[in-house]
Amino acid sequence: MNNNIKNQIQKIINFYKIENYEKAIELALQFLKTTPESDIVLNLLGLSYQKINRLDKSETSFKIANQINPNNISVLNNLGNNFKYRFNFDKAREFFLLALKKKPDYTEALLNLGNLEFAVNKNEKAIELFEKALKTNSKAIPVNLNLAIGYQSMGNFKKAIDHLTKINELNEKFTRADKMLSVLFDYKVEKKHYEKMINKMKLNLNNEQKIYLFFALGKANEDKSNYTEALEFFKKGNKLKRINSNYSIDKDIQLFSNIKLMFENFNFNLISKNFKKKPIFIVGMPRSGTTLIEQIISSHKYVKSLGEINFFNISAEQEFKKILNKTVSLDNFDMEHLRKTYENYLNNFEINKEFFTDKTLLNFFWIGFIKICYPKAKVIICLRDPKDNCFSIYKNLFDYEGAWCYDEKELSSYYRLFKNIIEFWKQKIPNELYEIKYEDLIERPEKNIRELIKYCELDWDESCLNFHKNKSAIKTLSVNQARKQIYKTSINSFKKYKETSDILFKDL
Repeated sequence: MNNNIKNQIQKIINFYKIENYEKAIELALQFLKTTPESDIVLNLLGLSYQKINRLDKSETSFKIANQINPNNISVLNNLGNNFKYRFNFDKAREFFLLALKKKPDYTEALLNLGNLEFAVNKNEKAIELFEKALKTNSKAIPVNLNLAIGYQSMGNFKKAIDHLTKINELNEKFTRADKMLSVLFDYKVEKKHYEKMINKMKLNLNNEQKIYLFFALGKANEDKSNYTEALEFFKKGNKLKRINSNYSIDKDIQLFSNIKLMFENFNFNLISKNFKKKPIFIVGMPRSGTTLIEQIISSHKYVKSLGEINFFNISAEQEFKKILNKTVSLDNFDMEHLRKTYENYLNNFEINKEFFTDKTLLNFFWIGFIKICYPKAKVIICLRDPKDNCFSIYKNLFDYEGAWCYDEKELSSYYRLFKNIIEFWKQKIPNELYEIKYEDLIERPEKNIRELIKYCELDWDESCLNFHKNKSAIKTLSVNQARKQIYKTSINSFKKYKETSDILFKDL
C-alpha cells in the first residue's frame, strides 16, 4: 500500500473518529471510485452509514467488503452488529460466530455476542462469553464493564463490585464505574470509595465523566444524610446532562396531542375478543415501582419476566407515523403485522411459561395499540406520589434519549403529560386498565399483591409474597432495591430535602 493510499484512508478514519460521518462517507465513496476492491474502506463506509442509521447501505458495504476479503473479521463483526440493530438476532449471531470461528479470542465479537445473548435474557450464556473475553484481555475496560453489568443484573453484587473496582484501577477517569458502584455501596459504611470520588473532583474530567461523578457523589451524600451537598451534586449532574441535549418538550407535547386525536373517535368495543393471548404490560414513569411489580408477578410459577425489551413501542411508533402521515387509517391499519412483528421478536427469548411480562415503561404511549393487538392484554399502570416520583428520577442518571429527565420544569411538565394520557386511556378503555399506587403497595403489600395477581387472571401463588427471592435478572436502576423485602423509606423521601418542597416540583 503506497503512502498516498494510506493518507487517503487515514483521512477517512480521522473524520470517522471526530463523528463527521457524512464527510467520511463522501471521502470513502471518492476513494472507491478508483480503488473499488478495498475491503478496509468499504468497512469504514459501512461503519459510517451505520452511525447515521442507514442500515441498508451499511449492510451493502459490509457484504461487498466480505466478498472481497472473507477473512476480514472486523467486517464479519460489523455485519453482526448491523443485523442486531435490525433486531434480526439469529443472523447477527451467525456473523459473530463466523468471526469467532476465524479468531476464537476476538474480544470485540465475544462482547457483541455476549451483549446479544444478554439482550434476550440468556444471561448465564452472556456472562460465559464475557468471562472468555476476560481470559483474552483481562485489562480491557469494556470486558470488565460488561461483566459488572451482567453480574449486577443477576444479583451477584460482589463480583460486580470486583470488576468495577478493577476498572477504577485501570482508568481513574472512567467515572461510569463510580456511578455503578454508587448504586451498590452504602456510604454510611463505605468510606474509601467516597474519598476516591472526592479526589477525582481535582482531575481534568470531560463533561461526560463529570456527569457520572456528580450523580455518584449525590447518591453517596444522600446515604450519609448530607442532603444539601447531595442536592447540589444532583443539580450539577442534571444541568450538565441537559446542556448536552437539544431536546424540546414541545415535541412530546405534540406527540401526546397527536395520539389523543388519533384515538379520540376509535371504538375499542368493536375489536374482537377472540384472540386469546394475555401478555402482561407494566407501564409507568421511571422510578414508579415498575421493577418491583414485575418482580412480584414474575415470581408466579406461570409467568416469565422479559424486562424492558423496548420493542413493541418501536413497532407501534412506526405504525403511528404511517397513520399520522395518512399512509393508512387507524380503522384499517395492519394490526396483524404489528402483532406478528412483536411476536417474531419475542421468538428471540426462551418464553417457556404460559404468561410473560413486558415492562417497557414508555409503552404507556401505545396502550391503544396494545389493546387493539391484544384485546385481553393486562395493562398495569404504576403510580407514585408525583414529588417522590419526579425527585427520584431527578436523582438518577438514565439512558433515555429524552432529556426531560434532567430539568425540573420539563420533568414536571412531562409527568403531567403522562398523567393526562393515562386519564385519556382510562376514559377510552374503562375498567380494563389496572392502576396500582406504590404507596398502597408498600403500606398493604399482601392485600395489593393478591388483587394484582387476581387482575392478571392467575391462580394465587404464595411465591408472589416472596418476590425478593426471585432470581430473574434485573437490568434497571432498581436492581438493588427490588431484591429486598418491602421497606417504607422511599415514601415521602423527597421531604428529606427541604429545598424540594419549596423549589423543585412545586407545581405538582
